[in-house]
Amino acid sequence: MTHITLMLALFAVLTATAAQAQVRLDNTIKKVQTFVNESGEVQRRMVDADSVIPGDELQYTVRFTNHGEQTVDAGTIVITDAIPTHTEYLDGTAFGSGTQISFSVDGEVFAAPAQLLVLNEGDEGIASAQQYTGIRWAFSPMLAPGESSYVSFNVRLK
Repeated sequence: MTHITLMLALFAVLTATAAQAQVRLDNTIKKVQTFVNESGEVQRRMVDADSVIPGDELQYTVRFTNHGEQTVDAGTIVITDAIPTHTEYLDGTAFGSGTQISFSVDGEVFAAPAQLLVLNEGDEGIASAQQYTGIRWAFSPMLAPGESSYVSFNVRLK
């Protein structure tokens, strides 16, 4: 059994104001485990990702909390996360309540999936989810003192 240690590459882009300087990030990685319950139904649960092997599904979660005394302005929290090396993004798994989610194939330009173009055998076409290299969440609501929210996405280990 091969054991691989994964690192979360996370960058938070926050505008420079006193209130936003108090926004803190907490990152977690969990392994998605599929099992059959006592009723014979297939279910999923999150477990610690202490040991992972190729083919495992992982969920990356970033919780952000306003530890300041002032409300963080609406639209000023933007979280950008790279799809980890040796993994592929699982289409449709990016989540973030109150966020606008965009993707990148080069780590620099972020857009809606239908706007991400790549060359495939000399022809330009829309990128597949497996070609994404980054995800960006733009959080729209205000974030009051003490409030928190989170964003997440799933990948499969190659």
